[in-house]
Amino acid sequence: MLLLAGGLVFFFITYQKRLLRKQLELNKMKQDQQEEILRNTIQAQENERKRIAQDLHDEVGAMLSVVKLNVGRIEKQTQDKALKVASETKSYLDEVITQVRGISRALLPPSLEKLGLMSAIEGMANWVNKADEIQIECSKSGEPFRLELKTELALFRVVQELLNNAIKHSGATRIFVHVRFSKKMAILIRDTGKGFNIQEKMNAGLGLKNLESRTEMVGARLKMKSEPGNGTRAIICWNDHG
Repeated sequence: MLLLAGGLVFFFITYQKRLLRKQLELNKMKQDQQEEILRNTIQAQENERKRIAQDLHDEVGAMLSVVKLNVGRIEKQTQDKALKVASETKSYLDEVITQVRGISRALLPPSLEKLGLMSAIEGMANWVNKADEIQIECSKSGEPFRLELKTELALFRVVQELLNNAIKHSGATRIFVHVRFSKKMAILIRDTGKGFNIQEKMNAGLGLKNLESRTEMVGARLKMKSEPGNGTRAIICWNDHG
């Protein structure tokens, strides 16, 4: 009886271990599938952004520039009310061209591929600062280095989303971005706005979780700290440099 009982206990423990191992394998498969789906989705989004940015720059931007030149010719040849209309139309076209350039830069900043992550962040900050409603101050420390383009693009998208969130929701008039270049590169984004409850935001939707997933996919980590009334701090750490 003791041998039988011992055998049953041994069988039960072995069976439980097998079930646990199978469950872990299934969970790992599900996680890998979710990461692959997210990776493919992000790549598809980036491909579409690149296409739209190229179309805006090559097609829409070029046509608007030609229209602006023609209006300028009309402006030189007409008088009185027609001159005023031509001048107003030219001003509208200037605004449209500026907006198209802004959309194109947001979709795919040209400086990212040529000059790197820091230059792209500074370019985005300069574009926001032109509106003179909120100021983004950028700084850096250490010797800048380049990453793989896909890594820089992923990190730029996270910074872009964090800045967009701060601009839309924080109520702050100043945002600070500091990039520290070292073996453990870090990007700090800080505002002095109204802050929020992070746990509530995490439970409310996929926004912050998607940002975490983006950073993890390129070997980085995202940490955020915020409290109502005390602003928000976000730190992106990338650890894979030499």
